[in-house]
Amino acid sequence: MTSTHRPHPHGGAPERMLNGDEGGHDALTMRRLADAKRHQLPAIYRVFSNKQALLDEMAEAILANALPDTPENDWEAEIPLLAGQLRQALPAQREGARIVGGSYTAKRHSPTLAECLVGVMRRAGFNGVVALWATSTVFCHVLGEALEQQGLTDDARDRLTFPGARQTYPQLFSTPVEEILNFDDRFEFGLGLILGGLRGQLPQ
Repeated sequence: MTSTHRPHPHGGAPERMLNGDEGGHDALTMRRLADAKRHQLPAIYRVFSNKQALLDEMAEAILANALPDTPENDWEAEIPLLAGQLRQALPAQREGARIVGGSYTAKRHSPTLAECLVGVMRRAGFNGVVALWATSTVFCHVLGEALEQQGLTDDARDRLTFPGARQTYPQLFSTPVEEILNFDDRFEFGLGLILGGLRGQLPQ
């Protein structure tokens, strides 16, 4: 499978506005995009009917980079490959997880990614409902982990504890609570749980 990244019709201006120190997702407006491109506002609206349409296009561009070039032959290798590609693509854009999570588009790359995951599971022998729900579960796992990681603040580790925290939440603080910020291992652990659960769904 070949990943095809279609150039954005406005030359990356929305991405630059989101990635810069200009307020991110919430501050992106059609007016600011027009100003950045030195276009009249009606010219922007001829391409994007509203801000959500613009964000949908950005989500498509992010998902285009999540499609792997070379598929694996085994479902237990293919699912982590697809999940890993998506996880890498999301943080490449500031608030990428939020953009993709808020965009239920039926354009090319979103259903293509779903088609890949469903196809992998159907070929492995899972029934249609399991394949569909498992695809949603994998996608939500990747998206949820990316959302939390992209929302991480510099003082996150310090904020894990506060006066009286260990006395108030003894069970929580009986664990190595700082490991909650170990996003790489946490991601792999969650994906392993999903794969383990799917093994039990395979027909005998």
